[in-house]
Amino acid sequence: MKKNKIILFLIFLLALSFRLYGLNWDQGQHLHPDERFLTMVTTDIKLPNSIVEYFNNKTSPLNPYNYQSYQFFVYGTLPIFLTKIIAVLFKLDNYENIVLVGRVLSAFFDSIVIFLLYFLSIKIINKKSKLIFLPSLLYAVLVLPIQLSHFFAVDTFLSTFILATFVCLIYNLFLPAAICFGLALACKISAVYFAPIIFIFLFPKFKKLFMFFIVTFVIFRIFQPYVFDGLFSINPQFIDNIKQLQIMSAPSIYFPPSIQWLSKTKIFFPLQNIIFWGLGIPLSFGFILVAITNFKKLFLNKYIIYVFTWIVFLFLYQGSTSTPTMRYFLPIYPFIVLLFVYLFSFTKKSIYLIIIITLHFIYGLAFLNIYSHNHTRVDASNWIYQNIPPQSYITNEYWDDPLPLNLINYPSGIYNQITLTPYDIDSPEKIDKLYSQIYQADNIIMSSNRLWGSIPLVPQLYPDTSQFYQNLFSTKLDFKKTLEVNSYPGFNLPLLKYCYYFGPSNFPGSNNNWFDIDKQCLYPGIYLRDDTAEEAFSVYDHPKVLIFTRTNQ
Repeated sequence: MKKNKIILFLIFLLALSFRLYGLNWDQGQHLHPDERFLTMVTTDIKLPNSIVEYFNNKTSPLNPYNYQSYQFFVYGTLPIFLTKIIAVLFKLDNYENIVLVGRVLSAFFDSIVIFLLYFLSIKIINKKSKLIFLPSLLYAVLVLPIQLSHFFAVDTFLSTFILATFVCLIYNLFLPAAICFGLALACKISAVYFAPIIFIFLFPKFKKLFMFFIVTFVIFRIFQPYVFDGLFSINPQFIDNIKQLQIMSAPSIYFPPSIQWLSKTKIFFPLQNIIFWGLGIPLSFGFILVAITNFKKLFLNKYIIYVFTWIVFLFLYQGSTSTPTMRYFLPIYPFIVLLFVYLFSFTKKSIYLIIIITLHFIYGLAFLNIYSHNHTRVDASNWIYQNIPPQSYITNEYWDDPLPLNLINYPSGIYNQITLTPYDIDSPEKIDKLYSQIYQADNIIMSSNRLWGSIPLVPQLYPDTSQFYQNLFSTKLDFKKTLEVNSYPGFNLPLLKYCYYFGPSNFPGSNNNWFDIDKQCLYPGIYLRDDTAEEAFSVYDHPKVLIFTRTNQ
């Protein structure tokens, strides 16, 4: 038993170190928009003076709705409350440090999954099995959890409390399970999707089911108090915010973030992202292999049936929505690795497992490499300050972070910024303005692929803007690409002179070769291009930055 505790603790330390590595990955620039918003909220709210004040949603200084800047707030409050309390205790209660406190908590909570998976393995796999630590070990180096743990957001908190609910239910700890589920709801209201699994567990024990949800409600009421207006009635402002969110989530050319989804196929696109990026090819194909060969074994264990049901249910539900972003699927990732190990336990050929684990670790380390050097926007900003003369006219794109960033070693505001609006609906006036603006510019700067990676994929809606991007990228305009800064999963190999990129690109109007050599890259090595992954997988922590320079000056 002591040996098991040591092994488990070492795996926990491995997971935590992967999640804390490169914690300040954006060098204090606050380059994740959702995280930036939560940081602003957590900085501005204040701790109440009493319990009475805490529960008074009209006067509580902890209530985001009591601040004019945050009249739209749909996040769970438990993560920001925890972050605020710890920031105050450790005298880190300021905009620059609160984000780091939030990231540490995000990493810590996701690392707790290591222990929860072990307890599940005892019940589901076999406490005497040699594979009992494997779900925890695989999760420790799983890419999507590592990435989301680097962000001060609510996703890792939500996923951990959902898994904790499941663990408690399996061990017949109904009161702790109800508490955990209430905490999950207080992290993000979408935890409600797990309710059918709870119902399956407790059916037909209706008295116990009723008590479960009473306790859940009480916990939710305590830790998400400002959803309510009075003891039981729902705050109408929260309802209005949810309705607004639903409207904004519908793909539309009137809301820039939803443009990316207009060209995506439901179910298939999120599945593609899970297989190639979230889980990674080694683990995904290993999972597919054991699922095909041992599918009938699912029905030997009722808990595995629950696991499988949850995975399928959440995937089909979220995958069929209009915005199936990768982070929405995080709550099924621990269950996927558990299911994989369970199915593999019926396979005799351990050499396959060794190969899968080895490649899985390599992929995890390759992704972690993006946090080993400067953020691409920081590197690009350094280049701009050093190579583009002050007072030059440079462009930025509406709805994306403008460059250069404000860096300590350089003066700010020394360039003339021209804001392009390619997301506007195509019209002769828009296109005339677009071309007029770029021909005023000395440099065209794109700080990510948000616009050029989404607009050309819907040419039926943006025929002229799509053509603009194709002309620009194929050098048919009076501009040439002078800088491309990438940060792909891979390995820096200083002995190499160049960067070797494997995988498809998505440049508009290009041949999209599956292999390229970049002779001007900043970090020579071998890399796997993730240009075709979902936008959110790259644009926060490792976006591609492009700079075009006028050629007819």
